[in-house]
Amino acid sequence: MVKRLLFLCLCYAFGLTNAILHAQSDTGFDKYHSNREIQQILNNFPSATTKLHRVAESPGGKPITILEIGANLTDVPAIFVGANFEGNVPLASEGALYLAKMLLDSTKYTNKLKWYVMPQPNPDAAEAYFSALKTGSCLNSFNVNNDADELSGEDGPDDLNGDGMITQMRVKSLEGDYQVSKYDVRLLEKANSKKGERGIYKVYTEGFDNDKDGKYNEDGPGGINVGIAFPHLFPYEDKNAGLFAGQTPEVYGIMRFIYDRPEISMVYTLGTSNFCLVPPKGGRKGDANLDKIKIPSRYARRLNADATKTYTMKEAIALFEAIVPAGTEVTPSMVAGYLNLGAVVNPLDEDLVFYKKYAEDYKNYLKTNNFSTETLEPEAAKDGSFELWAYYHLGLPSFSMRLFAIPTAPADDDTETDEKTAKKAKQEAKDELNKKDKALLAYIDKELDGKGFVPWTKVEHPDFENVEVGGYVPYLETTPKPVAIDSLLKTQLPWLLRLSQQLPTFKFENEKITAMGGGIYKIELFVANNGALAHPIAMGQRNSQPAPLVLTLDGEIDFLEGKKRTPVGAIGANQVKKYTWLIKSNKSKKLSVTLESATFTDVVKQIKIGG
Repeated sequence: MVKRLLFLCLCYAFGLTNAILHAQSDTGFDKYHSNREIQQILNNFPSATTKLHRVAESPGGKPITILEIGANLTDVPAIFVGANFEGNVPLASEGALYLAKMLLDSTKYTNKLKWYVMPQPNPDAAEAYFSALKTGSCLNSFNVNNDADELSGEDGPDDLNGDGMITQMRVKSLEGDYQVSKYDVRLLEKANSKKGERGIYKVYTEGFDNDKDGKYNEDGPGGINVGIAFPHLFPYEDKNAGLFAGQTPEVYGIMRFIYDRPEISMVYTLGTSNFCLVPPKGGRKGDANLDKIKIPSRYARRLNADATKTYTMKEAIALFEAIVPAGTEVTPSMVAGYLNLGAVVNPLDEDLVFYKKYAEDYKNYLKTNNFSTETLEPEAAKDGSFELWAYYHLGLPSFSMRLFAIPTAPADDDTETDEKTAKKAKQEAKDELNKKDKALLAYIDKELDGKGFVPWTKVEHPDFENVEVGGYVPYLETTPKPVAIDSLLKTQLPWLLRLSQQLPTFKFENEKITAMGGGIYKIELFVANNGALAHPIAMGQRNSQPAPLVLTLDGEIDFLEGKKRTPVGAIGANQVKKYTWLIKSNKSKKLSVTLESATFTDVVKQIKIGG
């Protein structure tokens, strides 16, 4: 009897342990996963074709890991997927996990393609979503002293009303700039002195002046925002970016990992920008205008150019090709460096062609899937962001995706159309709620039963007499209810799999061997890019990234014209380029031609001469 009871107890314990382990490794997308749960999920993916890389440790002691899918593959291109760099978009981390699961459930997109998936590059900030006090912070635990006193992190926000969320506090003041909105009493708006309005409130982040320096919440816990700490347009003026790009270990480790893997040919970012839907925006000042290049007079004579004219990059390259040794490849990067044209800070027109095409295709895809795009505009990619660095510095197609957006508010039903009414409505429209506030309040009222906005509530404060706390709750714009996670990911993420099929693919289309007599042969070889994207894209050509394709001709031959190793240079989408050699060989033989690439699969062909 005792043995039987012991046996039953062991069975029960074993079953319970299995249930616990199953729960820990659960990848169900009906909740948001903490960093600890994310790491457990990554560790539990099948190991036959995956490998987990630990690339850094956050200042808070948490691992930064990247899941390699296709670890058994060699000499194949790869796609890098990064999510939730700012740490306040938990849905993006779920998206990365979901995408990894999709890839492991099917071989269609992993047959000759490797993937690197990073769900949690900013775990310190991401943990704030799961804390008892929700701040919406993007900062990691890097030790930063923002107010340059003797302490760091001593004056952060405080939960004055005890609701577990940091919002705003409004303080009645004769020097106030804000008044209650005329269109919704929940909101504040700037008083317009030209209309005789006078503000009655000052607005602060909810909290105390903990260090008694007259400022509120100016030196909170942390840190550096990983999402704005990459090199391109690094925002030196923003204290949350750190002192320099890569100062925080997460960013340095990620960059080191990518630079060490030249096979990465495309980059996806899941976050708040959306290059899939809206092409990267330009308009930044300081751009090198590559369509209107002026040749400085000190170089014009050497290039046989007119210093008073402007040239396109193609025309400038032609000027350089006329004076360099035969066979030298002149690239946009070479021209820009020689003429000191400066850094490019706006997307190049040639690249915007494919960004616009895919944006239209994506809209049609969403429409086919009954997914509404009537939402607030996605944020522009921030200076110092990962997606901008991937495009401008790595020269790679960089696509970002925002997985959730607040729907735009429905238009007001106005049936009056007479001219006087229309004129009055037009005037009032200048003062009405902006589009974003309208959408947020409509979403809060319809989907959240009003719980996305904390009602203004009077609180006691040691420094002020009339203080109220309230406002939009943290994570409102980035984080839908958990019940919506699965459907949002299931509908949108397959588009990234489709994009992965647009990579360049190379083959030898044809060859022509002509015997010239006396053991001399002319070899003409046709190289084709059968993919939908050029290699490199225009930005890659501009900064000589990634590594070039090289055409190698091997055999016991003498080269009369052409070289053993020939850089292919840029090759457009669905383009064929011809390469020619004049060689000498005293006997018939087979030659090996190889299209070498650090990024894509090498292509090898045997050709026969003589006989």
